[in-house]
Amino acid sequence: MKKILTLLLAVFCWASAYAQNPTYQFYYGNLHAHSSYSDGNQDRNISKAATPAQDYSFADASLHLDFLGISEHNHSQAGMLRPNYAKGLHQADSMTNASFVALYGMEWGVISGGGHILVYGVDQLLGWEPGNFDVFVAKNDYQGLFKQINRRPGAFALFAHPQSSDYGNLAGTATFSPRADSAIAGTPLRSGPATSTNITYSNKSTSSYESTYQRMLAKGYHLGIGFDHDNHNTTFGRTTPGRVVVLAPTLTKADLLQALRGRRFYASDDWNIQVNLTVNGQPMGSIVEGTGNANISLNVADGDNEAVGSITLMRGVPGNGVNAVAVATTPLGTAALTYTDINVPNSAYYYYAVIIQNDGDRIVTSPIWYSRGSVMATANAQALAALDVFPNPIQGGEATLSYALPGASRVTLDVLDSMGRRVKVLVQNEQQSAGPHAYTLPVNQLKLAPGLYTVRLLQATGTTYRKLVVAQ
Repeated sequence: MKKILTLLLAVFCWASAYAQNPTYQFYYGNLHAHSSYSDGNQDRNISKAATPAQDYSFADASLHLDFLGISEHNHSQAGMLRPNYAKGLHQADSMTNASFVALYGMEWGVISGGGHILVYGVDQLLGWEPGNFDVFVAKNDYQGLFKQINRRPGAFALFAHPQSSDYGNLAGTATFSPRADSAIAGTPLRSGPATSTNITYSNKSTSSYESTYQRMLAKGYHLGIGFDHDNHNTTFGRTTPGRVVVLAPTLTKADLLQALRGRRFYASDDWNIQVNLTVNGQPMGSIVEGTGNANISLNVADGDNEAVGSITLMRGVPGNGVNAVAVATTPLGTAALTYTDINVPNSAYYYYAVIIQNDGDRIVTSPIWYSRGSVMATANAQALAALDVFPNPIQGGEATLSYALPGASRVTLDVLDSMGRRVKVLVQNEQQSAGPHAYTLPVNQLKLAPGLYTVRLLQATGTTYRKLVVAQ
């Protein structure tokens, strides 16, 4: 009987691991583009394309482009009008088919006031102009923006052509922000050429924002690296061969958004290269805990049989402020790398790879975070699960309780009154995945008396508390 139970347990563990690690396909695209609903399609007199639907149709016919995200500027100074945001969302859904996914989002903010940031998974226009928003977020209030993103499970932000002082100096001297870490999924390796009219796939971007990526990882942030085109003309997918490459089970909107939110993507100057990086079998973007060594595997394949010049494996310590360093390289022409990192017990690292092809194309993967023993992936791990309570204070209605887990964990979420007595249990010892979660607290339905309450989140890295004020 004991042997049978052991066998059943082994089968269950294998099945669970298999279910959690589906076979991923490689999908190529761009998430930074504009239609005439903001300041894109500047060549519309020639191209005759202006609406998002027309732009998606153009992109669908481009080579090596499985998806296009149009991210309109969110304010009227750049052309956005509130009714058009809803139209764009509808057109994206209507232009999605079995071989092409159309995504629609916004590019929030202004360059002079803190920088642009792409937002996906939010079906309401976030803005500050009177009469030109669905949800108010004050101009230049990036923490307010991140709060709105974190209130919506599955939503995420991506840096757009970032400067070190952008987003409240987030990549510079600003202290680590758990709220920002929960909201931000990635930053670009390159952006543009934004105003190019080239449609021969030959106008390569030479910009580089890799240093922002390095600094953010060193500060303890969990984000991946992508590739932006920032199209302002009707060139979608045809200016540069560079792509953001997403690993997803299928080519659907839901799977793409989930993969992007989970940092399961990489940046590539090449339009069809396949890069598979794992640590102990887990894909890029993962936050992994274990008791053994980090076993790293990387394989590269190119549909055009272009040769690999070099592979460099980078390793860093999250939160120590020091950029990652190379720990392994491959000889010229080698298209695979295996490496076992024999670390000090109870240590935490992140790993990513840089691949250079013989023609000079650069590919940079998103990281995998691995911690041994009880140490989580950053010194800020407990803070990563910090609660947001919105609105607060609240006068009737419903409050949203949101948080992001740094790793999979059993979770309990409850509300206590001023005497420490439970008045509501929203989650009781439930196994939850890493990433964002949100719950609604029905203040009216519970008939909570005016006063001070405590929202309590218990999970693997500790307990987090937030005060909730119920006003009269």
